Amino acid sequence: MNGKQINTPAWWQDIATQPRFFLFAGLILFGLFLEIVLHFWYGISVVYTHFYYLIVVAAGAWYGKKAIWVALFFGGLHVAVSYYLTMAFPVDAVLRAGMLLIVAAVIGTVVDQMNLYYNEVLAKNRELVTINAELDTSQKAVVAANKKLNLLSGITRHDIKNQLTALLAYIELTKMMAADEEVKATIAKEEIVAGNILRQIEFTKTYEDIGVKMPQWQSVAEEMSGLKPMLEGTGIRLLVETGDLEICADPLLRKVFENLIDNSLRHGEHVRHIAVRYEMRGDNCVLIYTDDGAGIPAKDKQRIFEKGFGKHTGLGLFLIREILSITGITITENGLFGGGVQFELLVPVCSYRC
Repeated sequence: MNGKQINTPAWWQDIATQPRFFLFAGLILFGLFLEIVLHFWYGISVVYTHFYYLIVVAAGAWYGKKAIWVALFFGGLHVAVSYYLTMAFPVDAVLRAGMLLIVAAVIGTVVDQMNLYYNEVLAKNRELVTINAELDTSQKAVVAANKKLNLLSGITRHDIKNQLTALLAYIELTKMMAADEEVKATIAKEEIVAGNILRQIEFTKTYEDIGVKMPQWQSVAEEMSGLKPMLEGTGIRLLVETGDLEICADPLLRKVFENLIDNSLRHGEHVRHIAVRYEMRGDNCVLIYTDDGAGIPAKDKQRIFEKGFGKHTGLGLFLIREILSITGITITENGLFGGGVQFELLVPVCSYRC
């Protein structure tokens, strides 16, 4: 067919699939006319019987296996007239009648099976429409709930931050008033704890929108280019070899790369090179982030993505994993301790494109 599609007119498809009583009755009457006039009156017993196949095919297409009754009627009538005219057993007429029955049975069975499949498809489509409507309603409810939660968390965070700021001020005043060195040491520890709480609250502000907005296609090279100011004055060289690779991820994807770079700056000790590239592994794309710093001990590789593990807030790598998981992207660390980190982001086939 050379790839060309044959467009059947809609009116012809309608006639071929929808029963037409008057058209069918006309075919029956014309068949009777041929049998009576050509066969009974003029004694012609061949050729005209081919028209019966048209009647049987139409009956099969419109009424399924009920076409067998039509085949029995015309086949029996043809045999009866043939016997009346010859007064002998009409072998050829019986063969024609048998062929009509076979055609009717085959077409009727195929059409009934097709109608069964068609009805099943319609039922499944109705189920899918219902499920999609429910999912759409659920998604809108989730979005609305997230917006309310974000609003509540924003208000709560603002209030807590104000209280912590006041607490830090009082701690500073107390520290100035205290004379005992042990008391001063205790106050200093309180100040550190309060400062950590404040930093954690500020940190979570960045991630309150995780999963709220729909995932979108983002260029890895563009996202990394936007983070180059983080490395100004550090002497660290950033090499991005991802070409036009795009991945479908939460809009906070840049925060993922920002945290990876921040991790290299904080814990890499002697990092001088950071590189981002990708490679194909089967149908999946693996985005690879490496540096030449201190690396991560083997005993910690499985724990670095746990909430609270590590220094500072202990949330950076944990939230990286949560952001990526929204679109089915997984992250692991496979570097050698002493030779730098190697974070591998496994991107499934539906979430990357070039």
